[in-house]
Amino acid sequence: MENETIFRIILPILFISFVAHRGYYSRKFSPSAENTIKQREEKTVPMLANLLSIPGLLAVVLYIVYPGWVSWASLPFPLWLRWAGVGMALAGFLLLQWAHQALSKNWSDTPRLMKEQTLTVGGPYRWIRHPIYTAFLLIMGSTLFLSANWLIGGLWIGMTALEVFSRMQFEEALMTERFGDDYLAYMKRTGRLLPRLIR
Repeated sequence: MENETIFRIILPILFISFVAHRGYYSRKFSPSAENTIKQREEKTVPMLANLLSIPGLLAVVLYIVYPGWVSWASLPFPLWLRWAGVGMALAGFLLLQWAHQALSKNWSDTPRLMKEQTLTVGGPYRWIRHPIYTAFLLIMGSTLFLSANWLIGGLWIGMTALEVFSRMQFEEALMTERFGDDYLAYMKRTGRLLPRLIR
């Protein structure tokens, strides 16, 4: 099978797997309104991120069905780098699953503070405060290498980065409000998206 065809098959599998994973946890851990103390409102940044997903999805569909239509944005990536993108996506999914297992009932699809919220410091949270968002960036960042297309990669990385940084700011403010000095101490010994090299 031609290499390009393989990547045109892998890319939709990545998106379907991501949506399926999110859907599974959304059904398994769906916090009720009664259990929610505070929740992020949909403001400008999340709305902009959602808007970017529309051309992002369109570009992916064109790449799969009519690749010639987006070939003007192709990048001359070597084959090994494109396969590295597959490894990057797999690493993202492994980290995502590990973080979900560590969070358990503390997880929510929308940034919010719940009545029975506890401070999770196990699993990947021992080193990183937002491993789920690190996983998002790995998975969506892999689209650049899988497609070898700056339009596809740029749209998905841009959308994900906007959403991730908006969520992190809101969540850290909530957690500081809820856990006070414990969370501030936790922040000092962990990195936001990557482990701290110096503590």
